[in-house]
Amino acid sequence: MKQAWTSTARPVAGWLAAAALVLVAAAACAGPAPQPAPAPAAPPPAPPSSATPAPQAAPPGPAATKLNIWLTGYSWQDNTPPGSSIVGEPVLHQQAGGQGTFADPITVAVPGHAGAMAWNPGTRFYLPTVKRYVIVEDSGASRPPAGTDTHLDMWIGGQGGTLAATNACEDSLTARVPATLNPPPNLPVMAGPIYANQMCNIPATANS
Repeated sequence: MKQAWTSTARPVAGWLAAAALVLVAAAACAGPAPQPAPAPAAPPPAPPSSATPAPQAAPPGPAATKLNIWLTGYSWQDNTPPGSSIVGEPVLHQQAGGQGTFADPITVAVPGHAGAMAWNPGTRFYLPTVKRYVIVEDSGASRPPAGTDTHLDMWIGGQGGTLAATNACEDSLTARVPATLNPPPNLPVMAGPIYANQMCNIPATANS
């Protein structure tokens, strides 16, 4: 009985050993297990939006221009109508006036009438002989004499003065004089009305 059992067990052990060798060989042939693919890199951040354009510099204003003008004056006493400070083309002032500074220029009248004036209302000039800035706010000045670029008739004030006194002040500034059209804001100024406190307030060399 013992001999018969021994002969039967040997083939089974051999078969198990062979199966084990087959499994080992299959594992060796299979190679290492596959690894997962790396994740794709994140895209770079988008550049800042350029939809809003850069601010543009304001265009320069009109260039300053030197002129040779005929300068006269008019007053409270000889305005139209007399005894008033009415202006035909108000811009900064509802009545003729001003201190002669760049911010508050004095009213001037120019040749022509509404709709056909030699200079547009609001045009600024600088008058070095009287050291005042002026602004076009009235019309009706006479035509300029030959050899001049234009005629500016400057408001001198004069309320409270006599006709003779204001006429004398007007005569003292009347002349062919230089002027600057579209002047810069930093020129020397003798601020105040031309005629005030019974005085004609202009430089001594105004008509020299």
